[in-house]
Amino acid sequence: MSLRPGATVMFTGDSITDCQRLESEEGLGFGYPLRVAGEGGFRHLDRPVT
Repeated sequence: MSLRPGATVMFTGDSITDCQRLESEEGLGFGYPLRVAGEGGFRHLDRPVT
């Protein structure tokens, strides 16, 4: 998958995807969306993604 700088990635799902999304500081919850965002940001600092 290739993402352009400034792209938005959206996860859809149920409570497994949500993982306390509203209670987390960044609004990503504590599940795989947060992990994907962290890993992607770490590996691709030149491509900020929302």
